[in-house]
This record gives sequence, C-alpha cells and structure tokens, in this order.
Amino acid sequence: MPVEGWLYFIVSFMIFASIVALELKDLLSSIVSVGVTGLALAVAFIFLQAPDLALVQFVYEIVAVIILIMLLKATGERLEKEREGRFLLFSKLLLLILATIMIIPLFSALPEFGKPLLEVSEKYLSEGSADTGSANLVTSVILDYRAYDTLGEATVIFVSILGAVTLLSKRKKHEGDSNG
Repeated sequence: MPVEGWLYFIVSFMIFASIVALELKDLLSSIVSVGVTGLALAVAFIFLQAPDLALVQFVYEIVAVIILIMLLKATGERLEKEREGRFLLFSKLLLLILATIMIIPLFSALPEFGKPLLEVSEKYLSEGSADTGSANLVTSVILDYRAYDTLGEATVIFVSILGAVTLLSKRKKHEGDSNG
C-alpha cells in the first residue's frame, strides 16, 4: 500500500479517536483516547520519514497523558454529560459546515502529495556549504539554518526527561515513607 493509503488510514483513525474522546462519558477514557490520537500522529510522522518529529511527538504525548491522568487523580472529578438541546446540535452542525467551507480552498492551494515545493531546499543544497563553511551539508542545515528548531527539539526532550526523573523520584520518596 502506498504511503498515501497509510496516511489516509492513520488520519481517519485519528479523527475517529478524537470523536470518541469527545463523546465518552468517562474522563479517564477520554484522556487515553486523546493520547492514542497523538501517538497515531507520531506513527504518521514515522511513515512520512520524519523520525525526529515522531520522537518528539511520542515523548510529548506520553508526558501529556501522564500529566492529565495525574490531574484527574488529584481532582477526582468525573465528567457529566450535558443534555444536548436542539440549539447545541444546530450550533455544532453550523460550525461543521463553516469549517468545511473554509478548509476546502486551503486544500486546493496545497501542492500534490509527494511533490513538495523545493524553493528553500534548493537554496540549502546549492549554497549550504558555502554559506556555513561546513564540510557536511547535513550538518550545515541542522546546526546553522535550522539551529533554533534543533535547539527546540533538544529542549523538549530534556524537559521530558527531567519531568520523568522528577515523577520517579517523588514516587520512590513516597514509597519509602509509606514502607518505613
């Protein structure tokens, strides 16, 4: 199956999981469904050959789900489903129609899938080594042209690791207090 088929399947799955997250009555199940949606996006990044984005998405999604579950546990609240009236149903339908009308022109402006616009990348390839003085073209792109992007990704990974270490150290300290 070509990449497009996998991408359509993953996007359809993400839309389905998002709708499930909105419609579930149990807040914990909704949080898990939102997490599944984000993990599906990471899988899409892998199929689109962007492992750096996939890694950041995996880490972000796991940390976000952990934080949301901890907040749910701390507050102990349950989601009560509101009764939907005709006005609310009409509002949702109107919003869906308006969003569709606004999105259709945006899709027509996109390039054909698999044939990206190469304006910026052509400059990177032709002038990258000369502009940066780097012997390696990949290094010149990552460390010069996209340095802020690389720094941002490294920061996200560092903060995620720091958060995980903090959570684990608090858990060990709490378990040590209850055992002793």
